Amino acid sequence: MQKPAEAIILAGGMGTRLREVIKDIPKPMAFVNGKPFLYHLMDYLHRQGIKLFVLSVGYKNEVIKEYFGDSFKAAKISYAVEDTPLGTGGAIKLAAEYITNDRFWVINGDTFVGLKLNDFYNKTTNLEISLALVEMNDFDRYGIVDTNDRSISGFKEKEYRKQGFINSGVYLMSKGFLEQNAPKKQRFSFENDVLEAKVDKVNIGFFKAKAVFIDIGIPEDYYKSQYLFSNSLNVEKLFSFDSSWTIFLDRDGVINRRLPDSYVKAIDDFEFLPGVLDAIKKLSLHFNRIIVVTNQQGLGKGLMTIDELKIVNDYMLSKVSESGGRIDGVYFCDKLKGEIPNCRKPNPDMAYMAQKDFPDIDFKRSIIFGDSVTDMEFGKNLGMKTVLIPTKEEEKSIYPTIEVDWRVKGLNQSAPLSAKL
Repeated sequence: MQKPAEAIILAGGMGTRLREVIKDIPKPMAFVNGKPFLYHLMDYLHRQGIKLFVLSVGYKNEVIKEYFGDSFKAAKISYAVEDTPLGTGGAIKLAAEYITNDRFWVINGDTFVGLKLNDFYNKTTNLEISLALVEMNDFDRYGIVDTNDRSISGFKEKEYRKQGFINSGVYLMSKGFLEQNAPKKQRFSFENDVLEAKVDKVNIGFFKAKAVFIDIGIPEDYYKSQYLFSNSLNVEKLFSFDSSWTIFLDRDGVINRRLPDSYVKAIDDFEFLPGVLDAIKKLSLHFNRIIVVTNQQGLGKGLMTIDELKIVNDYMLSKVSESGGRIDGVYFCDKLKGEIPNCRKPNPDMAYMAQKDFPDIDFKRSIIFGDSVTDMEFGKNLGMKTVLIPTKEEEKSIYPTIEVDWRVKGLNQSAPLSAKL
């Protein structure tokens, strides 16, 4: 029997708990690393052979339709539109009318489960309904699912548990199962009115997986998803760049701790972020140039002098050198926001200053590490690769919408030393 290639995605959620983050759009359209969460989910499923997506939509469904249209890469898209909320069961029942084969997948549009559909299918091929269960530790947001050797034996309410398997919201089912077991009413819960109500009467199969599970229904997991769907900057990827490349580093927030609502005006204010000195040492062994480019508006405001800034930068350079690393040049801009002309990032002036001093710098063979929108725009304007190191507070507001090459949590996670070096 061929693996089903059609999937219903429940994408009608309003995202009430994400209001501070996503404003007035459907929850699955919350931006993650520059694209809607739903895009990343469909991409993952499409790469596993899904050729038809039936999107069950309701709230603000025009936002989803306008973004995706009637296709996603080589897969087709159909829309099952709820005029009024139908619950998970009613939504599945309506969407199943657009399914062309007997067996199909059902997946929550606000949840990512990193399991392989082939493994799930091969374990539960002959069953009319099966659930993917994911192992979790130290949790209280979900109820657990009890199993025996062959099927699910019960569902337990939410409470704190050290360990257990939860319903991941990924189902493999047949139209026959839905027709025989769904209530006649339009609006109902698939979990309560079908699974829990029928658990003693129907053989409900399961597939247990140790897989990544992220539910973007709460801000905490939504922020985690920024890193899940980034192109992780691992050892192999970072050191695939040869030694002719240049690293550009922002200073405050990348090398040293940024001071909230203030400026680093003296050595006592300068605190290296964890692992940065070791990271720069490792980068120094591989990359041709390491350049710091930093907006220093405190100069323009008269809160410090160029001599004071030089003392701080010299301290930074000396500590980097003592740790076995190097920084080839430090370039700063003392202009205020709004001044014209202006050397502040995202304007490329500081990069051109560095290139004048080091003519071997090729912006197309450069990478910018920064913690702000302006850093990323600076890099993009020059054709660089971009690496974002967002702060938690900043990430909650604007950073989820930025499309960058990589997202990492700190410079220390971006520069592990390859064994061959």
